[in-house]
Amino acid sequence: MFHIVVCDDDRSITEYLKETLEKKYRRKIECQCVYSAEELHQWLEDLDQGHTNIIILDIALGEDDGIAIAKEIRSKYPQIKVILLSGYAQLASNVFDADPVYFLSKPIDEQKLFSSVEKAMDIVQHQEVKAITVAGCGGKIHRIKVEDILYLETSNRNCCIHTDKGDCIEAAAKLSDLVNQLPDYIINSHQSFACNIKKIKSFSREDGITMISGDVIPVSRRHYKGVKEAIALHI
Repeated sequence: MFHIVVCDDDRSITEYLKETLEKKYRRKIECQCVYSAEELHQWLEDLDQGHTNIIILDIALGEDDGIAIAKEIRSKYPQIKVILLSGYAQLASNVFDADPVYFLSKPIDEQKLFSSVEKAMDIVQHQEVKAITVAGCGGKIHRIKVEDILYLETSNRNCCIHTDKGDCIEAAAKLSDLVNQLPDYIINSHQSFACNIKKIKSFSREDGITMISGDVIPVSRRHYKGVKEAIALHI
């Protein structure tokens, strides 16, 4: 699932974009609206930027400069892709200084909107993820290197991330949402488990998956073929 934030001080445009994208992509995205630079900064700080993939940002947010905000996002959160939009052509001259994925002019053409979002999705999907940031159940923020992850396990409504450092970090997130953020060598082996293919010691239909740590995790009939193919591809 892709997590998109739409930021425009015109509520009618923000709501229109949200409804249009949700209608087009349905369960493929989760879309959130914010209406000021302050709200956008608060969203990134409080709710963990690791859960945000794409930001659609107006370059004129009251007295705030959307291009400057986009540059800041690019610097602090390079994994987030920004689509800029504006109804003022004279403000667009330096828009590409912020290196956006796309620039949309108002009134917004739906096909160009979809093209810009799909371009951003493609970049997000194929960029190399080196680390993820997750919010722990107690509110603490954890930064975890992808290369350290052994496997992930559903725990009640949360997800435990097991690392080769011996850590078990309980994240306030769904297993599926975390897997969507991770590279394709971390895949589901079961509806409640996902494993790092590069950290597998042995694998069989009868015995399941043994990780390099000695931990054994299940592989379901449904996921067996996918795990087998992934091992052949990455090992």
